[in-house]
Amino acid sequence: MSDAFADVAKMKKIKEEIKAHEGQLVELTLENGRKREKNKIGRLTEVYPSLFIVEYNENSDVPGAINNSYVESYTYSDILTEKTLIHYFD
Repeated sequence: MSDAFADVAKMKKIKEEIKAHEGQLVELTLENGRKREKNKIGRLTEVYPSLFIVEYNENSDVPGAINNSYVESYTYSDILTEKTLIHYFD
């Protein structure tokens, strides 16, 4: 039973930490299955009670190519379960 209280406390700390870095650049390491990871760098644009949103910009080195921008949402439980790791750039 005490583990549930510990998880709630960890979740609250994760939410507060992410809220404190709203608007900053972050690097997310995403679990991609079978010990594969994918790193993405984006801007933490919005923080909500149950999720947060990161905006990514894909810049192409090819002249005349279209630069894409997209957003992805993540839940705080992704961070808690370590499916997604977050690193803040100061």
